[in-house]
Amino acid sequence: MGIVHIVSPARTPAASFEGGATPAAVGTLPVPRLATRTAFEAPGGAVETGTWEASPGTFRRAIMDSEFSHFIAGHATFVTDEGQRFEFRAGDAAYFPAFSRGVWTIHETLRKTYCVWK
Repeated sequence: MGIVHIVSPARTPAASFEGGATPAAVGTLPVPRLATRTAFEAPGGAVETGTWEASPGTFRRAIMDSEFSHFIAGHATFVTDEGQRFEFRAGDAAYFPAFSRGVWTIHETLRKTYCVWK
């Protein structure tokens, strides 16, 4: 594998993202639209990197693998199942250990680059 270069992820047009998945609702709260632009996926899915975007709404975190994220646009709150609260804005970064569980609330369309690995 060579170097994976994600060019200008903040300026990538939303229309070039894949998916448009809708996660399960959290109670009666609005549900966001989730979309991904995968830059690299290792054979067997052991590692994946790319750009991810979520419109405003609330949903439970579904990725149970380890993840490093760099937030490049928007504003969101993540509350772990244990009650820890994190605010993320453009310029922030985070590492989520495997099996990190909690609820995202996207206040302003959130975009991040990510690397997920098993």
